[in-house]
Amino acid sequence: MLLVNARARPSRQLRTVLAREGEFVAVAEGGVVAARTRASSLVPGPLTTRALMAAAKPLERLEAGPDLLFQGGWDLVESNGMAIVDFGSRSPEPTPIPDGVTVKGAPSNIRIDGTAEVDSFVSVDARLGPVIVGERATIESFSVLSGPCFVGEKSRIRSALIRGGTSIFENCRVGGEVENSIVMSYSNKAHQGYLGDSIVGEWVNIGAGGTVSNLKNTYGTIRSTVGGKRVDTGMIKFGVLIGDMAKVSIGAMISSGKNVGAGSHVAGPVELDVPAFTYYDGTSGRMVELSLGSAMETQRRMMERRGRTPSKWDEALLQLAFRGTAMERRLAKVRKGPLRPP
Repeated sequence: MLLVNARARPSRQLRTVLAREGEFVAVAEGGVVAARTRASSLVPGPLTTRALMAAAKPLERLEAGPDLLFQGGWDLVESNGMAIVDFGSRSPEPTPIPDGVTVKGAPSNIRIDGTAEVDSFVSVDARLGPVIVGERATIESFSVLSGPCFVGEKSRIRSALIRGGTSIFENCRVGGEVENSIVMSYSNKAHQGYLGDSIVGEWVNIGAGGTVSNLKNTYGTIRSTVGGKRVDTGMIKFGVLIGDMAKVSIGAMISSGKNVGAGSHVAGPVELDVPAFTYYDGTSGRMVELSLGSAMETQRRMMERRGRTPSKWDEALLQLAFRGTAMERRLAKVRKGPLRPP
């Protein structure tokens, strides 16, 4: 069984490590980068670093080079544009550009799948990197796509400004302005509002006017919370991390460097980290735990709108995430009870 840390930074060095034969464990900066071992040596269930290191004791140990692990979401945001450039260099040969599209830069730097629907009065700027549009994606009139950017299969760009460094994955609905951000599959930001230097998980909905800050008034570096500790990201621009299944209400404003936990619902000004499965109203400051049943029902409703039904694995993962974040809510003093006070 080959195991790869999700924090592993794609690189030539990583590919070299993964190509090794036989059993091994590769470590860098105190973390496991990758390991190959017999499945029988692992205990079924969530695999912690401690459990993996215990199983890897008899294996050949490789010391990987520095910077092989992402330290935080800001690392991923910063390197996403380069990843799109690398992906573009390995993409199929470009297809003819649809009529009515305004092109800036080399047409050879534009990859629009033949099954994609691109309306007239769309502008594509490939001067700073490739623009890649996937199968059956839709780009509505008056949209601007600036490279490097990627629009995934079946996603719809709704007269939006998609700036460089942005990846929008499968089956998303995106409007307004998005810059240097990653929007994972089945997420919606369909209306006006700004999203910059951020990561949005799967099955997220950002309501109309929802806006993210990615720059301090002082132009100082932005701090963020990782593992319960405040960390200086070293970045002048860094937005927010929004976990899977989170919901952002209309007109919400989220401060830079904040974390919005998985399955949470936020409204108003969001100036602190919101634990997973928490309803947070920034105007009143109320934080209330969302029940597991409510989270499951919300997820089921959203998936049905895309013709999907939660599998038993979806439900098991949701239960695991809910239990695993209980301490996070207790430390933040999230109360239990009805969302609306009597």
